[in-house]
Amino acid sequence: MNNTAVLMLSWRKNPAQRPEGSMKRLALAFQAGMRIFFIGMMIGAPETSGGWQPALAQDQPTERPEARFEAALLVEKLGAEEFSERERATTLLIEMGLGAKLAVEAGRTHPDREIRYRCERIAQMVGEMDFQRRLTAFASGRSEGADLPAWRRFRDLYGDDGETRGLFVEMQQAESELLQAVENGPQGVARVAEARTTQLQHLQRRAGEATSLGSVAALLFAAVGDEVNLGLQPSFALVNLCGQPSFIQGMSDPAKNKVLRKMLSRWITRSEGAVAQQSMFLAMRHDMKEGLIPATRVLQNPGEQPFVRQTALMTVAKLGDASHVNLLESALEDTRRISSHRIDNVQYETQLRDVALAALLFLKKQDPKKFGFERIQFNESNVFNYGTVGFENEDKRKQAFDKYQEFKAKENDPR
Repeated sequence: MNNTAVLMLSWRKNPAQRPEGSMKRLALAFQAGMRIFFIGMMIGAPETSGGWQPALAQDQPTERPEARFEAALLVEKLGAEEFSERERATTLLIEMGLGAKLAVEAGRTHPDREIRYRCERIAQMVGEMDFQRRLTAFASGRSEGADLPAWRRFRDLYGDDGETRGLFVEMQQAESELLQAVENGPQGVARVAEARTTQLQHLQRRAGEATSLGSVAALLFAAVGDEVNLGLQPSFALVNLCGQPSFIQGMSDPAKNKVLRKMLSRWITRSEGAVAQQSMFLAMRHDMKEGLIPATRVLQNPGEQPFVRQTALMTVAKLGDASHVNLLESALEDTRRISSHRIDNVQYETQLRDVALAALLFLKKQDPKKFGFERIQFNESNVFNYGTVGFENEDKRKQAFDKYQEFKAKENDPR
């Protein structure tokens, strides 16, 4: 029998020895202690067939018996009449941290609404403090925190060193719910990611709030999981988030660049259709040859949308080599119109084959202006501006194509 129970029985036999109010407080503490005792029995009991064992059983704190009853008494004081007493009990329980976990957990089902409310708050605060402590230990390379949600998968994909751990800590701080969804399996990842991208876009538009690197990295990591298929809008939103200053700076940071490029490359190589177009822009921006993978898929599909094919042509022009010449030449017969505009009363039209020819010349390190592309304007990101590639009539277009055939003939027979 514990000391509290012995003292209560002694006072029942000798009421004169009982201090005023002590019996009531100890009774409350004893009742709370019994609740904690039964919870502890359930937590510490070995797993049996058909039995119940909490998933976090191994994380339960080791507590001294007297500390348990001290915590139980403090939980009861959370419902005291005096506000100052309730506040003091709250502060002491928070200071006890995980040592008061069992008592606080029991208090979350207490009949007193005030006690339930305060125990919920205390549990959240202590949990967050412990989470931050584990993150700090994890970032320093210690094994503590190695069970953080989704870490094992992240480690298997991107390694385990100071850089990967540092980035993973940022991801946990920004998107712990999303990483928990990754840990739980692919079924709920798309739903959480979609809700989060919508929220981040709202914060950008309405509050002008920049998105952190941790959020972008966590979304990229989650989106490329096996059997995870984001919808079209969340995918577009994710690509746009990769244009955030935090991500651009991260890609330029030697301590983070390696991991971020690996993460982005997985996204780029998996993307298709209209999303692939946006991903190819990212590949060109960051000079990532992984962009050739979706570009090749697009160009091998003649039925793909013209605006997607033109981006694929530019991607190959910027990131490809001589082995991709045939891929570009396969688009020289595609007469679909991309754009039409008037300049100084002259109507210009750009067809997909015009872009293919300009891309070929760029890849072969030839000056397109010498082949009839008089108005072409180059840029660092997309090689050249599409609207400056077209011709004012078919005669000018034919001259350009004929000149390329002459160049090609000389190239093949240099005598």
